Amino acid sequence: MNAIHYSLFFLLISAGCTRQPSLPASSPFNVTSRLNDSTWYGTGELLRIKEPTQQLKQVRQLNLLVYTDIDYPGMGSEPNPNTTTGCVNGECTRTQILMIYTIPFKKGRTTLAKLNKRSPIKHEQANLSYVGNSGGLAKRYIAQGAKPNWIRVTKIDQATGVVEGRFSLSLKEDMTVYNRLANGMPETAQFRGGLFRIKVKDVILK
Repeated sequence: MNAIHYSLFFLLISAGCTRQPSLPASSPFNVTSRLNDSTWYGTGELLRIKEPTQQLKQVRQLNLLVYTDIDYPGMGSEPNPNTTTGCVNGECTRTQILMIYTIPFKKGRTTLAKLNKRSPIKHEQANLSYVGNSGGLAKRYIAQGAKPNWIRVTKIDQATGVVEGRFSLSLKEDMTVYNRLANGMPETAQFRGGLFRIKVKDVILK
């Protein structure tokens, strides 16, 4: 093996051993990111959805749901526009909801394009919804093939059920949303440096 081959070999080994970024232990939120260059945070759930006849070990995918009460342009003045707790205590008025579906329950990086191939409903594997004061949908962004679009599971603690990971998303405005806000909000929603640390929650369908 010549010097070039040795160098490539050690570069690959080093890349595989590189420590992945993780959510700081002191973070009050279990999900953080940058959204269009602004700080973004919320409270996430990782759902493992099981059919009644399935064993838990047979369910090898997770759904990530993140809620926050961060204000946004056009939200209005009610009911509590000045409260931005990130929904960390569960008592909040949800203003934004981020969802990523069918994440493989194993360590590794997966693109949304791969997730999209598994679903009969296209472009629904990741979406960000802005919710109005009355609870209705005000604006939504969906994955439409732009890059980067991926999620990575970096650590699974089998003893506690806690899963850690990262994500980077490029979502575009869903033009099919009826009566969506037209107030100068951007056409894209770009999440960068997304981090999460969440305990898996089992949901049994009836």
